[in-house]
Amino acid sequence: MVPSDAPPSTQPADDDVVGAAVGGPVREHDEVLREQVALLRHNFPMTLLASLATALGTLWIMVRVVEVQAITVWLLSHTLVVALVYLTLRTIAPGQGDVTHAARKLFACMAAMGLSWGSLGYVVLRWGTPESVIYAIGIISTVSSGALGLGAPLFRAYVTYLTCAIGGVMLAVALGGGPVKWPALLLTSVYYALTCMQARTADRATRRSIALKLENDRLVSQLREESQRALAAQEAAEQADRDKSRFLAAASHDLRQPLHAMGLFLESLQRSPLNDHQRTVLGHAHAASGAAAEMLTTLLDYSRLEAGVVKVRPDAFAVQPLLTALEQEFGAQADTAGLVYRTRETSAAAFADRSLVGLVMHNFISNALRYTRQGGVLIACRTRGKRLALEVWDTGPGIPRGEWDNIFKEFHQLGNPERDRRKGLGLGLAIVQRLAREMHTSVEVRSQPGRGSVFRLWLDRWQGALQDDTAPAPDGRSLAGLKVLAIDDDEAVRMGMQSLLQSWGCVCITAESSADALECLEDLTPDLIITDFRLRHEETGKQVLEALRAYLGTPVPAIIMTGDTSPQRLRDAQSTSALLLHKPVSTGQLRDAMVQLTNAAAGAAPTASAAAAP
Repeated sequence: MVPSDAPPSTQPADDDVVGAAVGGPVREHDEVLREQVALLRHNFPMTLLASLATALGTLWIMVRVVEVQAITVWLLSHTLVVALVYLTLRTIAPGQGDVTHAARKLFACMAAMGLSWGSLGYVVLRWGTPESVIYAIGIISTVSSGALGLGAPLFRAYVTYLTCAIGGVMLAVALGGGPVKWPALLLTSVYYALTCMQARTADRATRRSIALKLENDRLVSQLREESQRALAAQEAAEQADRDKSRFLAAASHDLRQPLHAMGLFLESLQRSPLNDHQRTVLGHAHAASGAAAEMLTTLLDYSRLEAGVVKVRPDAFAVQPLLTALEQEFGAQADTAGLVYRTRETSAAAFADRSLVGLVMHNFISNALRYTRQGGVLIACRTRGKRLALEVWDTGPGIPRGEWDNIFKEFHQLGNPERDRRKGLGLGLAIVQRLAREMHTSVEVRSQPGRGSVFRLWLDRWQGALQDDTAPAPDGRSLAGLKVLAIDDDEAVRMGMQSLLQSWGCVCITAESSADALECLEDLTPDLIITDFRLRHEETGKQVLEALRAYLGTPVPAIIMTGDTSPQRLRDAQSTSALLLHKPVSTGQLRDAMVQLTNAAAGAAPTASAAAAP
């Protein structure tokens, strides 16, 4: 029955199916057998109606050549068999129960129908004329061919039906004798063999269809399971990413608080009389504090990109002032490391977000100085048609070709297997890649191991006139007498802030919460409010400012300082009408912000978005 190349799990041998139908062992072919039973059960009722109609036609034909009483009795008995078969079919529920038991019932039904039609041979032999045998052969051959479509799903059941039906006629021909005996037997045998071959072919086709359907069902189930596993893995990955962000935010905030306080104390200490040794130690403390601050600032930059609070504001600007500012920032660092720092002069202008471009170049130059041991770095600007490239060349160890893409991945570092944090966190170039995407541009690297590297940032070239937007230097007037209310839940930060502000001549009072700050307002009406963003008991700096301003009835200028890197908290802090500074805040940043706010006290307070730019 089954082709030799058919899979054994989906193409059962005939003996296995028959064994199942007659009570033999049921192995892995139950699924195929269940489908066969369902097909046969579905086709049977219509076949019974056709059988009754054919039996009535047989009565109409046979009354001419067979005794009426005999053929009528046969019709009644056939009708009874059909009724019993129908009742038996009602007890079979396809797809439910024991499939072997259902197959046995269908096998018995097919045998009963075959015996009922085969008994017509006995009737014509006993009560008919010689011509009636020929009629019986024609009728039963027609009925058997019509039942071929019914029995195809269960080949052996159909063969049993065909044997019972044709066998009765052949028996009548053999016993009746006559001149047509042997020709009739030969032709009937040929018909029997050909019909069996057609049934086998139909059975094979049915089995292939069933096997294909079952295989498709299994593939769909596997695909559904794979999809569910993929969704579960995606949810787990997204949850892990959220957990990572929460951890980084909490760790960054908790580390920024003591670093911020330490910076304030170090600044106050620097204003005190110190001997040479103490100043040396203080310089080392400043360096250590600066290194930690740089790593946390990198985390903050990354979190701000994740939070989506970095907004690109492109404008035309001259490139040379930016390169000059970078040289002033990194030149001393290069001199200390014994490296040559050179900037190639340029008159080019770019159309981009100057602050974001500065952040990208800051990361490029910082990386170059960190990994270059001898030689130096060159900063240049090259024009290419309507585009220009800001380039950072170094004489460092170089980068293998296979790592050019990997270095832009988060936390990926070359030449730092010991994870020396003096070499950063491995986030700088990942931030550069994200910033480039935000600006709808690209960065690229070219390098030769042992000879150095070049990093490029591509920008749109500006060929129009530039506005003279040179801003006046901040008013450096004294802050003496400025009344400041500082709010922070960390006592060390409050003490450091009070010590620093008092050294600048400010009148400073501190509070640890909004309730504490409201009590302080009875003794002092502040000119400026400085508050941490995340306070105790889930209170935020935004809520504190709203409460204090509502109490005072005036929008007092304010500064919000935060060490939080949580994307949602950054978005909340950015929504306030206050300057936003990120811890650890240098004393220069703080003083500039205070001067800016006091100068603008007569006008509108600066927006948070301006302060939030890198």
